[in-house]
Amino acid sequence: MLPRVRISFFLRLAGPLAVLVLGALQPAGAAESDETTEPLQTIRVEDRIILTVGTSNLGLVEAIVLSPIAVKKETVKPGHTSLAHVLISPLWIKEGDSERPAFIVVRPYINVSHGRVRRFALMRPDGETINRPEQMTPDCRWVLTLEFSHALPQRFTVNVTMGQPTGIEANAELLYTPSNDGQPLRSGPPETFHTVMRVKVEPSLDPWEIRQGDQVLPRADSSSVNLERNVAHRIRFGVERNDPN
Repeated sequence: MLPRVRISFFLRLAGPLAVLVLGALQPAGAAESDETTEPLQTIRVEDRIILTVGTSNLGLVEAIVLSPIAVKKETVKPGHTSLAHVLISPLWIKEGDSERPAFIVVRPYINVSHGRVRRFALMRPDGETINRPEQMTPDCRWVLTLEFSHALPQRFTVNVTMGQPTGIEANAELLYTPSNDGQPLRSGPPETFHTVMRVKVEPSLDPWEIRQGDQVLPRADSSSVNLERNVAHRIRFGVERNDPN
């Protein structure tokens, strides 16, 4: 039986500096079933998203590059295995006062460069598994658990793909909170604190903007914006230039 990952730290503490390190959490039951299995702390060294938006299509492709940290080399011996957990945030749609998941999928398509997929499930903050999209709430996350042998890679990549033949209207908003996998900001250099989102929209939904609170975020180039991790963002389409909201 696959281990149940406990993720009760989700959004329980205020702000990214207070969240716990997900990689330090060991799945329940792992210690009893396999004494050689250890938790593997990781940090996102790169996180890039391509968001494709139209009135009849919606797609998201994310590339997450992670690197192991705090590895005790003396324990990395043949027969030793490690478990790393990766959090993947859902995208939500807001239409008027109503909010719903943007993608009607329980599990997106994933591809990993290294490691073996031990478990991949949509979960609530208390660790409960979600089996139907209508059960989702904004604080749910997909939790990917990867198993590594003693030969740890310096970096590994998780590719996530979601898509569907339904889109959004110009008066709708997309809501997104990039994950940081529970790592405190001090775990890496400043450039690791952001998720880069590149937005591709059809002309009827242009112009667009991404807001963090009341602030419109500047674009790094014509189509990309740097998003702060663990912070809620609003992506608005068909925005009038003089729109104060």
